[in-house]
Amino acid sequence: MNGADTWTPNSPCDTHCLPHRRTLPRATFACRLRRVLAVAVLLLYGVLLASAMPVLSESLRRTAARTWFTGVLAALGVRLRVRGVPPSRAGEGAGALVVSNHVSWLDVLALQAVCPMRLLAKAEVRDWPLLGMLAVRAGTLFIDRNRPSGLPAAIGSVTEALRHGYVVGAFPEGTTRCGRASGRYRPAVFQAALDAGAPVRPVALRYELASGEPTTVAAFLGEDTLLGSLREVLAVRGLVVELIPLPSPRATATASPVRFDRGRDSVALGASASDPGRPGISGYAAVRRDNPAARRELASYCARVVTEACEPRPAGNHWTCTAVEVAASCGDRSERPPRNDRRDGPGARESTVGTAVP
Repeated sequence: MNGADTWTPNSPCDTHCLPHRRTLPRATFACRLRRVLAVAVLLLYGVLLASAMPVLSESLRRTAARTWFTGVLAALGVRLRVRGVPPSRAGEGAGALVVSNHVSWLDVLALQAVCPMRLLAKAEVRDWPLLGMLAVRAGTLFIDRNRPSGLPAAIGSVTEALRHGYVVGAFPEGTTRCGRASGRYRPAVFQAALDAGAPVRPVALRYELASGEPTTVAAFLGEDTLLGSLREVLAVRGLVVELIPLPSPRATATASPVRFDRGRDSVALGASASDPGRPGISGYAAVRRDNPAARRELASYCARVVTEACEPRPAGNHWTCTAVEVAASCGDRSERPPRNDRRDGPGARESTVGTAVP
């Protein structure tokens, strides 16, 4: 086994984790055709938008990007649902490291639709037709998994982005899984948060059908191609991606609130204290920055809370956590159709955001 083999993460999931087509609700041919046309139009619009980004103000760039990613999800027929404690407003501060489980290429769209961020991606993405160009224009940071010697430089680029106030998203599992469980989080990327003194924000992503049944249809696994995965997503009816902001590791008083945005009107998600019901990590922003134990502890905490959030729901029950609309999570006003509300319990609300192409 060579160094590259040791460094490249391996997933226990493969195409055998994917559901059989006959078990899924299928969209009609006309619906799939409308979705394909809508996605094609949005991709062309994305190219024009990427070209115009340098001349737009920061607030306009965020709004335009968020709208575009939300539109692409809707065009694909995917509904985005955000669950979590309603945020409180915060002022200017440092960036934040957002870490999530990795199931599908749809993960990127969901995270960016909540709030645009700079993502850490494998270097191969840069060479993808059209999507690679869009990734570069979006400020994506790249890591070459075939060159372990390049890891310090990649982590250094994340550190600099955090120090400049950017929100950076990463998938510490290093590869995709089917979504039934989260894998081990590699601790390297957490060193960037320690070096920059930036907060860490774990997020869980779940995929389910309109009936509430968990599904692995969106998973991008094994020998499956991007085109093949896209074809399956376009063909399924009622696919929902659920984004769940989770309690941050407990920070010191000097640590900035955790945010999903950079601007003056940005919103803190989870602020500076972890859930009293969960064990937190005290003072991660003040620990010795070259302490390997600190980044391993951060990685372990985030993997644990994400795994708990991805566990199947008990039959006939729902999670009792409140929700916040996608636009509101970035400090903007949004309108939500009444039919998209349903109550999970006292004080709890679930919101489905965006309308998918029928």
